[in-house]
Amino acid sequence: MKFDDVGSFPLPEGITREWVKENLNTKEYEEMVQRAFAMKLKAGVECPNYPQFRDMNEMFLERIKNPDLQEDAFLIREENAVIRELECLESLNYGGSVRVCITGPFELYYKEFGATIFDDVLENIAESLARFAKNAVRSKLNVDCISLDEPSLGTNPELQPSVDQLKLAFEKFEIDADVQIHLHSPLFYSYILNVDSIDVIGIETAKNPKAMDFIDVEEIESYSKKLRIGVARSDIDGIIAEFNSKHGVNAWGDPELILKAIDEIEGPEMIEKRLKNAVERFEDVLEYTGPDCGLFSFPSQEAAMKLLENTKKAIDSIRG
Repeated sequence: MKFDDVGSFPLPEGITREWVKENLNTKEYEEMVQRAFAMKLKAGVECPNYPQFRDMNEMFLERIKNPDLQEDAFLIREENAVIRELECLESLNYGGSVRVCITGPFELYYKEFGATIFDDVLENIAESLARFAKNAVRSKLNVDCISLDEPSLGTNPELQPSVDQLKLAFEKFEIDADVQIHLHSPLFYSYILNVDSIDVIGIETAKNPKAMDFIDVEEIESYSKKLRIGVARSDIDGIIAEFNSKHGVNAWGDPELILKAIDEIEGPEMIEKRLKNAVERFEDVLEYTGPDCGLFSFPSQEAAMKLLENTKKAIDSIRG
């Protein structure tokens, strides 16, 4: 069982996404990425994702749609399928495990075209994303996991791909690393079982523990899949609202109270309780664990670190 994170991370104080867009290729941005990655390592994340500071859709679409980088519509040339943040990390003296989050083909397709799926366009988008994945694995970094983020699968009733379309999109990701799919709902997981290239199915269960009830561990085993279970809540608005209601305070704007809220609502004991339940239910099928989702919405990097540190304490306690 490895401790990973989904990817997104708060920007440093005073930095905006507009600044990131304007300074993407600068030394300043490279150092910002490296510092945030080091924070994840310090917090104890064992398979940290590159710090995803940019919009998950635009960071891939802007390259895939760029005619100067294409060989066909929505098909990026292989040499141009690079993730800037991985380039930033390659200069670090780090030989440990790395996770690479790539926005899934259905998420990008829906963002660009809506719910009516044309197979030829979907196939080009999927091939483009597979090229990002393959280049990531070929990088100087030790990429152990490629995670395809598909938040709309199972949560958006308009998006209903067929099993054949799922295979068309995902079976291009035949690479020398764990291929994980990050689902925000368990409703679609059974369809993913038929996709050979997906090794790990990720489900969010910290905010909604009943999501575990949808998962049949014997079915997962019969298809030779593994699980990633989210055991720490990442809905910081809900965490702080719960703390405010309990104590009659307004923690927003007070960094110390926010850290206290995270410690009280999402402390190591609570996370350990959820993780223990997951371990007892899924045993050896449980391959990865960490927060439910990305932490970009957290009000500060320090607050995000607090949640990661609490998760690490919970994992260490279970292992102990």
